[in-house]
Amino acid sequence: MKIAKEQLEQLKQAHGSIYEGAISYTDEDNSLHELEFLYRKPTVADVEAHAKVSQKSPLVANLNLLQSLIVYPEPGPIIERVRDYPAAYGRFVDEAITPFFGGSVTVRSRKL
Repeated sequence: MKIAKEQLEQLKQAHGSIYEGAISYTDEDNSLHELEFLYRKPTVADVEAHAKVSQKSPLVANLNLLQSLIVYPEPGPIIERVRDYPAAYGRFVDEAITPFFGGSVTVRSRKL
């Protein structure tokens, strides 16, 4: 992804940690679509909002979360391109966003 160094520095100052993200998927015609963007580190408030909306619609929750995190380019066109492919943006949320809050979690509990 091409972005001017100065613009990247401005994004870092405004949002803290910035990450490069990409979603590649094929559509019903087997055409490849590739989206690249920069996103900010999610906050606990982002995850709380996601969890609240997830109770009603997990697909909308994932799309809203992705839209709220994209900082470059404008999220609108990216969301429009991926909106009809919930598996694509859902996978991004699962693989790229969830690890910020504890990925590959394994727990144990037993009565003693």
